[in-house]
Amino acid sequence: MSTTKTPTVRDERREAKKAVGAARRATKEAKKLERSLKGANRARFEAIEAAAIADVERARADLDTRPARAARAARVATARLEKASIRATASGDARRRDLAKRDEQEAKGKKDAKARAKSIKRRRAQAKMANKMARKVTIRNLITSAVTPTEAEQRKKDLKLIRRLSKRTR
Repeated sequence: MSTTKTPTVRDERREAKKAVGAARRATKEAKKLERSLKGANRARFEAIEAAAIADVERARADLDTRPARAARAARVATARLEKASIRATASGDARRRDLAKRDEQEAKGKKDAKARAKSIKRRRAQAKMANKMARKVTIRNLITSAVTPTEAEQRKKDLKLIRRLSKRTR
């Protein structure tokens, strides 16, 4: 490419720099999301994330020489990360899967890498909330099982109550 910097070349570089910056933010969010995932979900997400990070780094290297290519590569990597985050966080509940499919359809229309990074962040927060809810349910069940009397204890209490009530009516 020539060394002269026309206004259009500067604009291309500026846009490419913004796209690469947004892609790097998306990779940071993806790393955070990865830490919250478990098992096979995490392994699948790690593989996709590694490829996307490599693409972002290549795009960063292409910023000066091929800005349009760098911008396109950054947008594609961000879209790949967002799609992977949708798949990783939507497993299990049918309603969440449907929401993820709808989000995926909306994401196809978006071209803004910054918005995709934010959607990955939202998905990470949703996954964190689901984990918190699971913990709360587990704790609540443990407490309930410890506090709830056994059948024998309940029978004893009922007999005691019946005896007391019968004494009152005499």
